[in-house]
Amino acid sequence: MLNISPLVVWTVALSQLLTFGLTVWNLLASGSRANARTLDLHGETLRALEGRLSAVELSLREIPTRSDLHALDKQMTELGGALKVMAERLRPVESISERLQEVLLQEGRK
Repeated sequence: MLNISPLVVWTVALSQLLTFGLTVWNLLASGSRANARTLDLHGETLRALEGRLSAVELSLREIPTRSDLHALDKQMTELGGALKVMAERLRPVESISERLQEVLLQEGRK
């Protein structure tokens, strides 16, 4: 007669060991799954921040530099000097127009 009781004992023992091993694996792997989710969230945040940083870098490239502002200041100073010269040159024209206005007013009274 064939005795399978040792085979049954070994099958049950292997089944129990496999169950215990899977339980331990699940306990250990659950932390890595949580870490994977956390890493995915951090990756999404990093991608969003990278986009914002690119936008800031682009806007900073558009901001005038110190040398640009200095050149603008020099040009404005030159423009102010040119306006002063023009104002001095327009004074004779102003006095001529005042005299013409006086003449026209006097002729209008006659």
